[in-house]
Amino acid sequence: MPGDPEEDEINWFRPVWETEDQNDLDRVSRRRSQRPLSEPDFDHPLLIPLARAQDAVARLQAKTEAASEVVTEGLRARMSYLEASGWLRYAHIRIHPWDLALSDHRLTWGTFTGAALGRIRQAKMLPSTVAQEGELVLASSAVEALQLQFAIGQALRLARLWRRLGELRTWRPLADADAIGETLESLLRRRVSNDAIADWLSRFYLRDQGPDLLRAGRAAKNWECQAGVKERDPDGVFLGACLWHEKNRSAPIALPFWSAPEERHIRLGRKVGVPWMVEFLDCIAAAAATGMRELKRLQEAEDKGKTMGATARSRLPKAVDAVLRAHIVTTASLARAVDVTPQAALVLLRQLTAAGIVREATGRASSRAYALV
Repeated sequence: MPGDPEEDEINWFRPVWETEDQNDLDRVSRRRSQRPLSEPDFDHPLLIPLARAQDAVARLQAKTEAASEVVTEGLRARMSYLEASGWLRYAHIRIHPWDLALSDHRLTWGTFTGAALGRIRQAKMLPSTVAQEGELVLASSAVEALQLQFAIGQALRLARLWRRLGELRTWRPLADADAIGETLESLLRRRVSNDAIADWLSRFYLRDQGPDLLRAGRAAKNWECQAGVKERDPDGVFLGACLWHEKNRSAPIALPFWSAPEERHIRLGRKVGVPWMVEFLDCIAAAAATGMRELKRLQEAEDKGKTMGATARSRLPKAVDAVLRAHIVTTASLARAVDVTPQAALVLLRQLTAAGIVREATGRASSRAYALV
């Protein structure tokens, strides 16, 4: 009977010489031609930005996988602070990545109140930021100082979570609504509405398909449109990075974004629709280029360390490894990593400084810290 599914399936695979009449033959021909293939849109505005971003991310991930374990760990550490510093710039707060690392190691400040404001301006709490930016205009009152302290704390939480994405293969921050809520709470230090999470899951996450980078961008933008989401918070982009991680669990580092140059994020904030996605992809490509430069710098330092004269009893190779792994090292942290006394660690740091591998990052005479040149 015409229109019967089983009969149609039989007719589909029946050879033409066994077709009973011309009507059956015409019906089979119509079935085969009812879904003609459409030509791809080679002029779509997302085609080139997507290809460029995918190429940049793939190159970074491949070269990181080929690098040594020490360099890979060091790249994750440095990129995490670069990502956090980039987000702070987007939020109109300029903090150098070294100062974020110093803060993470509790080497810069306690509380931004009262007399602490004077120490900020004296460059004793944010030394690299002051050296880079000149006159530091960050906090003119205790209230603004507390706001600054909160923003830096949020940036450090972003850095830790970004690094965790690359380190752990089993972590699934988007596994369900509860996991999403816990992830966002650990980032923002506040509970996010369950309704907002449920709406994002039902309207976007469970239905959206397409290339991973486009899905990451749409995830970020859709989250920003949810009720109660604050402007310029990092949660939307981080959810997008988590979504990309779902399909790229073997990636040695998380998806870079905020480490793109500041002007990229300024342009992104002025766009909507397809132009916004173009700028989002350009930010990813530029951030991946930042990662490539950091990777090259780490590998050059690794090669330089191998050429330093080291005897069988020398701790220099281990000292170089410790410097590569961590964004900031101190005499105490190097002593623990290499298993020597603080005095011996200080001698090693002087040797590495003389070799042009590290330099002092605080400008202080005591409680000093060192970073890769």
